[in-house]
Amino acid sequence: MIGILPITRLVGAIAVLYAGCVAVIVALIWKFGNEPTLWSSVGIAFSGATALNLALLLMVYVGWKWLWSSFPILNTLIFPNISGSWKMLIHWQKADGNGITRASAVIKQDLLRISMEVSSKDSDSETLMAHPKRDPESGRPMLYYVYRVVPKNIDPDAGQAYEGSAILKLSNTGINELSGNYFTSRQTKGYFELTR
Repeated sequence: MIGILPITRLVGAIAVLYAGCVAVIVALIWKFGNEPTLWSSVGIAFSGATALNLALLLMVYVGWKWLWSSFPILNTLIFPNISGSWKMLIHWQKADGNGITRASAVIKQDLLRISMEVSSKDSDSETLMAHPKRDPESGRPMLYYVYRVVPKNIDPDAGQAYEGSAILKLSNTGINELSGNYFTSRQTKGYFELTR
């Protein structure tokens, strides 16, 4: 998700805010403190940097969910929280036929990354790359998803692992439907439908 934000501006804003806070604290200590020294000022700067790092780590991995639930507008402005369990229909097509397979998906998300693991009766898949984006014209949230499918060896014709990719778009009506076409290295294609 962080890739959607203007990261250089975000880092610059945090750096300027931090520098301003340190300057104010050091100025107050120099004005009202007893015998301030250069080393005490440097210590304040490094203590503040450590506290800022801890706060940012907490925000990246845990705090962002609280922020997104407290300010739902962030689902629209940045990218929605799509983490959780999803029911999935896989409409598949290959040379000798087509069909529908039911599966379950678990999407894990924080401010730095997104992953999606899919499990069906015959295979499991793992994320190779997942990248959130917004459609440049409509602003609709999308997920570029590249994955590896590992067939379960319950069938002698299960075959080897293979790769696939999909562009999944969130529904215009809310954040509980995700769908899109997929293609695989086995020359198969189809359509994913996810609901929660």
